[in-house]
Amino acid sequence: MKKRYFYCLLFLAPGALLSLIAATAITGTTAGFLWIFVFGDNTWPTIVERGLALLFPLTFLGLWIAFVGAGFMTGKRLEVDPGLDKKHIFASITLTIAPLLFILLHQYRVGNIGPKPDSALCGDFCADKGYSTRGMPPRDSDDRSCICYDGNGSEIIKLPLENLLSNESQ
Repeated sequence: MKKRYFYCLLFLAPGALLSLIAATAITGTTAGFLWIFVFGDNTWPTIVERGLALLFPLTFLGLWIAFVGAGFMTGKRLEVDPGLDKKHIFASITLTIAPLLFILLHQYRVGNIGPKPDSALCGDFCADKGYSTRGMPPRDSDDRSCICYDGNGSEIIKLPLENLLSNESQ
């Protein structure tokens, strides 16, 4: 296989991930700018809504094609050199795994994967028991408890989080 095609494949996966992240950021920034500075909470013209809907896939595809094209050009330039540069393969693997790892770590930190945060455990408990809302003492206090309130805001039940954790594991 010629190096130009190998480098296209080498740039394919990291290019897709980086294009996805960049297209999301560009589309979000554009929508935010239009909302804050142009249209606000008023009705947006249909053409702008359709334009925003097309912006994401077009940006993603354009960037992805640019990454694969950069891989093609890099491979074409390196065809005169014999052998493969292991640093390029390592960089491709790193640029593929690193964004996925950052996404997983972020989702773990915010509680979407892994153990639930204390506030989610308390909220689930109070909702399951039919109470209106829940509350917790400040984090810097030594009081680790869950408080459930009724519709009037009166405290109905207060239990230690350890009780919720033991109920969760059963």
